[in-house]
Amino acid sequence: MSKSKNIFEERIEEKKRIHEELLNKEKKNLEDMIKSEKYNIDTMLTKSGIGNVYHDLLDSKDQMNSEFQSKYNRTYHSINVELYKINKKIDNTSRMVNYKYNDKKDKIFKKVISEIM
Repeated sequence: MSKSKNIFEERIEEKKRIHEELLNKEKKNLEDMIKSEKYNIDTMLTKSGIGNVYHDLLDSKDQMNSEFQSKYNRTYHSINVELYKINKKIDNTSRMVNYKYNDKKDKIFKKVISEIM
């Protein structure tokens, strides 16, 4: 009985081993198939009916980003132009104040020197 029991257990073990080998082989085949280009999300979307809709959405998103960037650049440029104008006015006013100050200083200096001499 023990010999027949050992044969029975050996057969069960062999069937388990064969089952595990086949299971692992099929699992690997399935993983390889899923990783293939055929099942890539972009490929599947392109082949499906929603592929064009998906790409249209991406295109419209890119267009919106482009329009936003364009408006941002124009606004940034106009702010820079206004700041440049303000800086020019400040610079001109500062030069005028310095000129008037130096002119008065020179006049007072000349007047003091002429009175002293």
